[in-house]
Amino acid sequence: MKGSTFDGDSITVGDIVQFFYCPRKVYFLKTLGVPVVVRRKMEYGKEVHELEERRMLERKQIYGFDRDEVEEVLQGLQIEAPEIGLRGKVDVALRLRSGEFVPVDTKFTDVVEVQLQYRKQLHAYALLLDYWFKTRVKRGVLYFAQQREVRTIEISEEDKEALKRSIDQIKKIISSEVTPRRVSPEKCQYCEVKKYCV
Repeated sequence: MKGSTFDGDSITVGDIVQFFYCPRKVYFLKTLGVPVVVRRKMEYGKEVHELEERRMLERKQIYGFDRDEVEEVLQGLQIEAPEIGLRGKVDVALRLRSGEFVPVDTKFTDVVEVQLQYRKQLHAYALLLDYWFKTRVKRGVLYFAQQREVRTIEISEEDKEALKRSIDQIKKIISSEVTPRRVSPEKCQYCEVKKYCV
């Protein structure tokens, strides 16, 4: 798209998700280059994601919107916004007949819970879509596949500005090589870098 090339200075949407789960993950993955261990749940999520996208297009509602409200379902948008220093893949975005763009993120979890990193991921998608389509994204959708539940998340301009500041923080973590503080210990139980984090 637009022939854009990703540069090493850009922060990815994945980095943002890791940062809001625990800033130490960004440090270990990006600064120290610790390899990501692909967990079974991640592999399962990827497999089911493609199937779920196909099923969604056959339903009366598409991610909570009546079929006649949806003009187009855009999939796999690779976008880089150099001015923001952000890049990533928006798996699904809806273009509504009203002209509104709505990013969608599908979650494969046992519990329907709108976690902070999920919100921030939608904010990142909103920034990318704003840049790419010269629009103003005002809401996003979290779709919990196992439960088939939709949560609509309002996205303000203040949310987007806050995320830009977080992108700067992530860049500082990567460049400073200083280990960030530890966050809640219960998160460590499911963390793929916990054996490096002492």
